[in-house]
Amino acid sequence: MKHLILIFVCLIIFNISAQEKKDNPIINFEKLWSEFNDRYANFELKTVNWDNNYKEYRPQINKNTSSKELFDVSCKMLQELKDGHVNIIINKNNITEENWCGSGKKFHILEEFSEFDSLKVVVKKTLKKKKFSPLINQGKIIQYSVSEKYGYLRIDGMEGFKIGELSKVMKSAINIFENKKGVIIDVRFNGGGEDKVSYQIAGRFTDKKRLGHYKRTRIKGTKAYTELDSWYLKPKGSKQFTKPIIVLTSDWSASATEIFVMAMKELPYVTIVGDNTEGIFSDMYFFKLPNKWRVSLSHQQYFSTDMKNYEGIGIPPDYKVLNYKKDKSDLVLAKAIEILDNNTN
Repeated sequence: MKHLILIFVCLIIFNISAQEKKDNPIINFEKLWSEFNDRYANFELKTVNWDNNYKEYRPQINKNTSSKELFDVSCKMLQELKDGHVNIIINKNNITEENWCGSGKKFHILEEFSEFDSLKVVVKKTLKKKKFSPLINQGKIIQYSVSEKYGYLRIDGMEGFKIGELSKVMKSAINIFENKKGVIIDVRFNGGGEDKVSYQIAGRFTDKKRLGHYKRTRIKGTKAYTELDSWYLKPKGSKQFTKPIIVLTSDWSASATEIFVMAMKELPYVTIVGDNTEGIFSDMYFFKLPNKWRVSLSHQQYFSTDMKNYEGIGIPPDYKVLNYKKDKSDLVLAKAIEILDNNTN
C-alpha cells in the first residue's frame, strides 16, 4: 500500500513539474530563440544579429511573464526578420490578430485594394474593354479568357487540386490559347502553395528542358548547408504554348508562386510586369513550443540559375507598374497588352 501511495505522489509531482515546464515563459522563449538560432537560413541576408536579439528581448521575459506578454515580445522579435514564412500560431482553428503573429509587412496591393474582389472587378472591366471574353472558371483558383489575339490565364493558388485535375485544366487552357499570338498569366492574387504544382504549370509553357532554380537546406546547429538541389523545367502535356508570354506579379505573389515566376524567367519569350514578388521562398519548417504554440520558420535558401537569392527582396519585374484605386483601370494588365501588341505585330 505504501508503494502505491509513493507511486501516486511521484506521478502528481511529475505532472506538476511537466505543467510548470509547459507554462514556464522562460523555457518557452529559450526554445523559440534556440530553434531559430539552429535552423533559420537567412540571418545574414536579413542583416539580423540573432545573438543581439537575444540580449534585447530575453531580459523582457521572467517567470511571471503572462502568456500575452510572452506572445507580444516573441512576435516583436520575430518580426525583425520581416519574413512571411515566420509565424506564431496559438490556435490554428481560430486565427485572429490576438493569436497569430505574422511578418507585419505592409502590402501595396492590399493597401490600395483592401479586398482583392475590388481589384478583380477592375481586372474584369479592363478585360472587357480590351475585348476579351468573359472569364471561364476552372474551379476556384484558375480562370481564363481570350481576345481575338491573346489569351489570359489567372492562377490564384498553387494548391487545392490534384496533379491529374490540374493537367486537365491546363490542357483545356492550352488548347484554347493554341492559335493566339501571346498569353498573359496573372499570379498577382496567388499567395503560393506547392512547388511541384508551380513546375507542372510552368511546364505547359516550356519549350525544352531548362534549369529552373536551386535550393539548399541549413544543417541544424551549424552554419553549413546541404548540397544545392537543382530543379529543372520540362515540357508537360501533349502541347505547350511557347509564343510571347507576360507574367503579371504583385507583392502578394509569394512562396510557390515566386518559384513559378523564377522558373518562367528562364524562358526567353517571357516578360514579367507588375511589382516585386513578396520574397518568401523557403518551405516552412514547423515546430511546437512546450506551451503548444505552433511556430514556423524558413530553413532553406532558394537561388535563381545565376545564384541570386531574392529572399526578402522579391523577384523584380522587367516592367514595374502598380495599380492604384483612383485609376479605375488595370494599368498592369494594360501594360501587358501593350507589350504584346509591340512584340507580336
